[in-house]
Amino acid sequence: MNNIRDDNPIRNLAPIICVVAIFGVSLGLTVPLIAIVLDSQGHSASAIGLHASTQFLGIMLASPITPWLMRTVGNSRLVAVSLGLMAFTFTAFPLATGFFSWLFLRLFLGTLEGVIFISAETWINQMAPISKRGRTIGVYGTFLAGGIAAGPLLLELTGVQGGTPFFVGAILTVFCLAVLLLSPQNAPNLIDTKSRSAWKMAQTIPIAIASTILFGFLDAAVFGLLPIYGLALDFSPINAARLVTVLVLGGMVFQYPLGLLADYINRQYLLVACAGLASFSMLLIPIVADFSTPVLLLLFITGGMIGALWTIPLIIFGENFTDTELATVNSMAAVLYGLGSIIGPSVVGFSMTRSPHALMLTMATATMLLVLFGLLIYWKTNRSP
Repeated sequence: MNNIRDDNPIRNLAPIICVVAIFGVSLGLTVPLIAIVLDSQGHSASAIGLHASTQFLGIMLASPITPWLMRTVGNSRLVAVSLGLMAFTFTAFPLATGFFSWLFLRLFLGTLEGVIFISAETWINQMAPISKRGRTIGVYGTFLAGGIAAGPLLLELTGVQGGTPFFVGAILTVFCLAVLLLSPQNAPNLIDTKSRSAWKMAQTIPIAIASTILFGFLDAAVFGLLPIYGLALDFSPINAARLVTVLVLGGMVFQYPLGLLADYINRQYLLVACAGLASFSMLLIPIVADFSTPVLLLLFITGGMIGALWTIPLIIFGENFTDTELATVNSMAAVLYGLGSIIGPSVVGFSMTRSPHALMLTMATATMLLVLFGLLIYWKTNRSP
């Protein structure tokens, strides 16, 4: 494996961490923005959820071809081209308004995001020092969450009407592209080695693999529908979007401490514990829904634990796989993330037609299933012969 020296992991990874942040901005800006615009046009929560699923479908569709593109084009070039196309796509949204026009643009945007997502994660994991992998991935998770949190904050500056928020997204993407192009190109080469099938690799880390599909389910549902939940609780449109910011700020704060902890304790157990805490927090939110401060605190905790459902598996991937296998397992995780992202908004959006609190109850139930799966794996692994 290509590993950078332990003394300077973050400085060496600064350009690609910038890319991770702009990926987060892309999601954090477009998902709540489009949800609020579609809601103002009178579309139902289920229709908005289905619309959000399209963006994550693009991420899933990009996953199988990204390892091949990384080997053929080169990681640095692939990320640079994808950023350029993403900036162009941002500028197209104000020019092609309408439910179905935006549907196709979201599919294309999601495809570009998928390429950037997988390429960046493989790049970071290959270069992360073995002894500090958890902390390095924790920094990655912090900047990813920071980018996502910045999206709704940008909406407070730009508003949710017109083309301004999309043009701001394009400008930030071009800035990130410039940083990448002007930085030393130190992306590791992806060695095309013989690898096990994706299924065989998944069998060695079942809890981490299951966590990726759950993360997709929760991530897409909460970003696509949390603003709608806030509106149902009588928050203003901007304050409803701010709920997403609070959730993601929790992800920012928790990722590095959890990554540090993962360098010292069993990562599988830590993953199950985070899922349990996330489920408990989400179940409490409907109980305290009339009080804004407890809701914000619980969303903050929930965001940190949901973020761990992706970053801790990423640490586990880097611990167990290298080169082509690492790219393959990252792509498989992105497919599962995309699958969960398609299912999440649709299922949760439908459940919210009965009650807005179904957002939290449905997500908590799905998260508790991972806890039960982890306990089952632990029992099977440790039972007496």
